[in-house]
Amino acid sequence: MSDLMSENHLGPLFSSFLVDGVGTLGFLALFGAALLARARKRAEARAAEASFDGEKQLVVGEAMVFGKVERAEGSETTVRVEVDQHGEESESSGVWSHKWTEKSRRVMVAPFYLRLASGERVRVEPRDDVFLVDEMDGLVRVDLKSRMRYAELTPGERVYASGVLSRAPDPESQPGAGYRSGREGFVLRPPRSGRMLLSSQPLGERFHDRARFHERWAGWILLAAISFHVIFLGYHVRRWAGTDTTATISKLDHYVTKGDDTVTHHYRVWLTPRDGVSVDDEVEPEDFAWMHEGQIVPVRLVEGPFASTTTIGGHLTVHDLAWSVVPLLIGAWLIYRFRERATRPWYEREVVDSGSGKLEETFEAEKKRSQPRPQA
Repeated sequence: MSDLMSENHLGPLFSSFLVDGVGTLGFLALFGAALLARARKRAEARAAEASFDGEKQLVVGEAMVFGKVERAEGSETTVRVEVDQHGEESESSGVWSHKWTEKSRRVMVAPFYLRLASGERVRVEPRDDVFLVDEMDGLVRVDLKSRMRYAELTPGERVYASGVLSRAPDPESQPGAGYRSGREGFVLRPPRSGRMLLSSQPLGERFHDRARFHERWAGWILLAAISFHVIFLGYHVRRWAGTDTTATISKLDHYVTKGDDTVTHHYRVWLTPRDGVSVDDEVEPEDFAWMHEGQIVPVRLVEGPFASTTTIGGHLTVHDLAWSVVPLLIGAWLIYRFRERATRPWYEREVVDSGSGKLEETFEAEKKRSQPRPQA
């Protein structure tokens, strides 16, 4: 009788493992990881925003400058990142969809200038490992299954640039008045051991965006955990409001319910813990076979509005459907990881785009969009 439990219930150790271990500690760990990622991105945003001081005068050394893009004389570009994509289409139940996958990436750079708010011009000389933070809004449709997307700094665009500032020859600088003065000006170059940042977005924006992503997912993770515990609320009610006692079997009832293709046997036991109190529960057929009216058995008794959560047996147990928390937690973690990677901006991941319809249905519209735009 010490092993007596409600029908389809797990033993106390497995019950505690699923509810307290996986359902509570597991989700708390995942929730905490999301909050930690949010805090980290917020800290990076604050550091990025603090790296620029608009009132600071230009001095030699590490610097962050902000200004309007101007092309160098005779140059046709500034910084441009091109991504070649290959298109594929597929059909499912008569519905077509397509996907564009990145195959290669090129970076083209040329010296350009930033016109600061003070009117000063800073020559920027990036390398091809430049870190460009800009919208990838350019598109050239090559043929049915090939296209090229690009991001490019254009004249007039306002940009933050980080690097090492020095006084160096500048072919477009006005000659100085002194005997030894030549065409020299401020030139921004990449640091020796790092990459130059060129950003058309506010410096902290990309970090704030990722912080919001992790914050949203912390909310979804918390909601999933709460949903699990609400479904198995009876376990918590029995833990905190239940008492271990005994009850007398007042009635045994074996009945059958039929579905379209199923027949289900039920073995219900009616119990009387004391005069005026009656509860019921279902048990396994093996236990039902040795029971008889008038027999005294252990119960985990809950009284009041949650009396229906009372279970037969002397242990705190949960229904075996609680095993669902394992795939729920693993699924939440996998989807969170997948979405974290899939939603990164183009400069931090492989560029993959998808849409509805066949490739040929997008061809004409993208060809029109591919027409050269007038230069600023």
